[in-house]
Amino acid sequence: MNKIKVIVLLVLTISFFISCAASKKEETKKPDLNQAEKYVSDGFNHFKSGNDSLAVSAWQDALDIIPKDAEIHNFVGIAYHRMGKLNEASRAFKRAIDLDAAYYEAANNYGYLLFLLEKYPQAKKSFKLALKINPDYQPAKKNLELVNQVMTGSLAMEAFNYSEQAAKKTDYVDKIQVYERALNINPDYAKVHNNLGVALFYEGYFDSAYYHLEQAIRLQKDYPEAINNLGFLNRVDQKYDIAINLFLKALTIKPSYIAALNNLGEAYFLSKDMESAEKVFSAVLEMEETNVFAKKFLKKINKDLGE
Repeated sequence: MNKIKVIVLLVLTISFFISCAASKKEETKKPDLNQAEKYVSDGFNHFKSGNDSLAVSAWQDALDIIPKDAEIHNFVGIAYHRMGKLNEASRAFKRAIDLDAAYYEAANNYGYLLFLLEKYPQAKKSFKLALKINPDYQPAKKNLELVNQVMTGSLAMEAFNYSEQAAKKTDYVDKIQVYERALNINPDYAKVHNNLGVALFYEGYFDSAYYHLEQAIRLQKDYPEAINNLGFLNRVDQKYDIAINLFLKALTIKPSYIAALNNLGEAYFLSKDMESAEKVFSAVLEMEETNVFAKKFLKKINKDLGE
């Protein structure tokens, strides 16, 4: 729905300029904006189905009609990135920025592609541009920190690549093996300790999961995801007071963290603090009214309270 609204806005803008041109040159042909919107919609459907090449083709058809649509160029870049065509993705993101200098998401995406292409100074410049436009944009903050780590030598690119490979694997045993390779290169890689801890948990290695999550927090004290994950382990072990404190700590760092809020609500519920659980799940639904997890627990709470 948001995408359609954006396209409609662009339609109005483009129609204005075309009408001006037509007064000077009657033979100027107006672009078929309905057809362009259809191509964009087709591209999204292909992208969601994993057909990236078809998505690119559909979006390129749209760009043949509205070539100055920065958002569509950004979509093309995302699809190319997923296809592993880094140079093509980089050019698409750069085109999006050239067309819309305030497009901080595209600036961040362009920086990330430059980072993957090992053009670190240029990547850093692009992340800073994104943050100049939107100082609160978290992806650019994280990426700027990442490129700084590589440039200062505190993170080896080989370890980063192993981390990315592991994240794409679906089998947890495979994930564990690749994350361990990353840690052999960079033992102080907080993100990998966190991700390895999660994989170990799902394979039933609780002690090792605890160890790596604690290491992640030791290395990065303001790491809300790792703090939340450690809270989850404690909740599974029925250490509800510890879990609740950890979830609250994660939320102090990241107040709108839905996963941590749901975990906090469940911990309150399991510790029989129904009033607190109800408040937390109600807060979740205020932020995300379709949240199934929160709805399910509120129904349980109301049933237990006899409402």
